[in-house]
Amino acid sequence: MTNKFMDSARLRGILLRLQDKLSDNDRQRLHFFFGSDSDIPRRIRDDPSLGGTLRLIDVLFDQDKINERDFTLLINAFKEIQCYDAN
Repeated sequence: MTNKFMDSARLRGILLRLQDKLSDNDRQRLHFFFGSDSDIPRRIRDDPSLGGTLRLIDVLFDQDKINERDFTLLINAFKEIQCYDAN
């Protein structure tokens, strides 16, 4: 395994644990926050379930909006929706 994979895997593990701290309302607000991002498919933006939120985060990875070196966008999103347990 390369170091980059390990870093990416570690970040994904942190994000999975973070999911346990999100309430249904937190997920709805997070999806609403990204609702104006036309790079994210509408079906994902409209699905605030656990699976939908994981797909949302995966799209952010795929589009390199977050990665193992920079996840500022996600941190700012949690601040904006006032989900302080996630910070």
